[in-house]
Amino acid sequence: MYRVVTLLVLCVVGSGSSASADGLYFTESVGGTQIKDELGEYIDGGLRLRLSLGWRHRRWAVEGWVAGDIAAQGSHVDDPAGRPYDTAYRPAPTLMTYGLDLKHIRPISDHVEVYLRGSVSRGRTQGVLDGYSGRGLGFGAGVQLEGKVRALGFLAWPLFFTGWGPKVTAAVFVDNGYDFYRLHREGKLSATPAVDAQLTHLTIGFGVGSDF
Repeated sequence: MYRVVTLLVLCVVGSGSSASADGLYFTESVGGTQIKDELGEYIDGGLRLRLSLGWRHRRWAVEGWVAGDIAAQGSHVDDPAGRPYDTAYRPAPTLMTYGLDLKHIRPISDHVEVYLRGSVSRGRTQGVLDGYSGRGLGFGAGVQLEGKVRALGFLAWPLFFTGWGPKVTAAVFVDNGYDFYRLHREGKLSATPAVDAQLTHLTIGFGVGSDF
């Protein structure tokens, strides 16, 4: 993915045209997450992968997404409900989340934009605390470099630098975010104790679509 990001930066910087105002888009990003509160005692952080599909209208965008925060390894601990955890039989801990973002975007030049976003989401654990789930709220900010590139370049990167085929909007971006989750065993609000989680994450990614 980093090779794609580098190529897109080169193409966007060299692009003579800026993006339009409306359209459907897809993004993919990767980075790291730090986890605190009760969940942080079991999973202190890990690799973050995120996919999203969104729609932009002028300076606003709505984005549905799914993400995974994957720890490198498990640990021999018990969960709050007293169930034993054994790394020999369970996978590395993972927090899977999905949600909806509302983004407000502000252009600062022909090819550079900054944005703020708010999120509503839901998360579920696997491995350590397997089956704990609950709702989350979050916010974030980012900066993106965007422009028009040749669509055929996503099939073979040298085609980015030709005059062949139609153009699409492409972007590279850096995003910094915060999310808070309150997780309950089997997602039951009456189940105690609840497990709180504060997530801070930094990701880098790319997107492609008619506009974003």
